[in-house]
Amino acid sequence: MKTLRKRLLISTAVAGLGLGAVAVAGTGGGHGPMGGGDCPAWGGGGKQRMEMMQQHHAEQMELLEARLKLKPGQQAAWKAFTAAQEAHHATMMKAMQERRDKETTAMAQFEERVQAMEQNLASMKGVVKAAGDLYTGLDSEQKKVMDKFFTDRPMYRMMHGAGDDPAQLTQ
Repeated sequence: MKTLRKRLLISTAVAGLGLGAVAVAGTGGGHGPMGGGDCPAWGGGGKQRMEMMQQHHAEQMELLEARLKLKPGQQAAWKAFTAAQEAHHATMMKAMQERRDKETTAMAQFEERVQAMEQNLASMKGVVKAAGDLYTGLDSEQKKVMDKFFTDRPMYRMMHGAGDDPAQLTQ
């Protein structure tokens, strides 16, 4: 009796792991829904998902601009900052699209990922420079607004704990 029960339990576990592996591989060839599979739960196709992300980013930047209450002399730095972000996103999306649409080997894919990370780093350095130029031109209140906008992540705190003070979650 124990042997039969043990075999059923092992068979169920193996079948579950096998189905889990198939589900992870999915239509994205092991990349999951973010890697190119058209998963309805992730907003349909990759293009639709990218458009949604771009729209969200544009809305967030409009919100930040309104909260900063930029003065006319700060507008040039703001435009340079948003242009750097848009260029960074365009570079990342282009690289992702190129990798997604191409047949490759495992080693080639590892090399492509390294190259993509290097491109990401170079592009991100441009964003950091533009953000630094903007930040230095802000007054102390505007800096507080920008700091809070980019560092206050309530969902992150909620999922990873708010530290010693649970009241922080409600702030």
